[in-house]
Amino acid sequence: MRVAIITHSSTFETRAEAVGRFFADRGDDVTYVFSDFDHHAKATVHRSEPHHIYVHMRPFTRNLSVRRIASISAFSRDAGTVLDDRMRSDAPFDLLWFMIPANTLAPVADRLHSAYGVPVVFDIIDLWPESLPVSGIDWTPPIRRWRALRDSHLDCACAIFTECDRYRAVLGLPQDRTYTLYWYKANAPAAQPDAADEPEAPADAAWRSPARNPLHVAYLGAINNIIDIALIRSLLAAMNARHAVHLHIIGRGERADEFVAAMRGAVADVTYHGAIYDEATKNAILVQCAYGINIMKPQVTVGLSMKSIDYLYCGLPLLNTIGGDTWRLVEDQGIGVNVDRGHIDDTADFAVSLALDANDAAGMHQSARDCYRELFTESRFRAVIDAALRERLGEDGHARHAD
Repeated sequence: MRVAIITHSSTFETRAEAVGRFFADRGDDVTYVFSDFDHHAKATVHRSEPHHIYVHMRPFTRNLSVRRIASISAFSRDAGTVLDDRMRSDAPFDLLWFMIPANTLAPVADRLHSAYGVPVVFDIIDLWPESLPVSGIDWTPPIRRWRALRDSHLDCACAIFTECDRYRAVLGLPQDRTYTLYWYKANAPAAQPDAADEPEAPADAAWRSPARNPLHVAYLGAINNIIDIALIRSLLAAMNARHAVHLHIIGRGERADEFVAAMRGAVADVTYHGAIYDEATKNAILVQCAYGINIMKPQVTVGLSMKSIDYLYCGLPLLNTIGGDTWRLVEDQGIGVNVDRGHIDDTADFAVSLALDANDAAGMHQSARDCYRELFTESRFRAVIDAALRERLGEDGHARHAD
């Protein structure tokens, strides 16, 4: 079977490659249709990899901008042209896997499905415009059109994967062909033969030590318009009033300077590490921390964040405001503290008391690791894809083009 996997975003490429490895390992021919734009560096990159097609994407500098929308729309159009050419060739694709967003890829997928009868899969990784950090704009024509670009073309997909359960409910997706496909830590060490799916524990001893002076807390990931800087500052300041807090910031983004400055006025110490891509270096920082911050603005519709999986991999409990899947996991599996926006002082008291108690801290640490092993491993990821394709495409999970 010949499979194309399409994404406009360099941020989504690790998931795209993981999906591709699933297909390649069972003998399918995989082609990746990516952009030539690095969304973190905001720069064009020149790459040449086997089985990859890089479609030019117009550069932009701000995530919330008309220029970005125009750039993504042009990419979707041009990617559609690339796919059209291949579908007319003597080796057309048998399956098209589109990663959404971009919403503008959905009408492209619908058109290709209608024109060539090729099965289409949607992999919904984020919700736009629902994740805009602005309230009261749902009714406006531009927002309604943006949402409709995705929603009015969902019927063309033979299967729809969502990054979390919450997206299924928000979009009202059909239960008979929608599957929750939790992401996993793609660069985690391979499991040992006697410990299937067991993530390496870089420094368990640090968690079992009762020493918490100061209390180390981590923020990992993009520093952008959807994180709630004001709430993070208020919570950490309240925690710091009870016990000294040292915040470690790993990441970068357009609001990095603002974020670092706000945190320096809230806690005893701040270390800004910048972006760290070496896993061992990053993990060595995370495992010394009591919590990982997973706090976004209330308008943002997210059920699970990639930073959460990084935290859980290191056994790091969450300070969390994200609803849906993550909120439920914190409540049900004891993997951290859900932050009550209306009772910050009480939340701070509770979080500090848990972190300073050796037994409670060790229990949260173990629960975090158990949660990772249960839900966020490559073997589970592959099993979900395999079962879904068998259900939707036939006994062996392979689509066959009419040629």
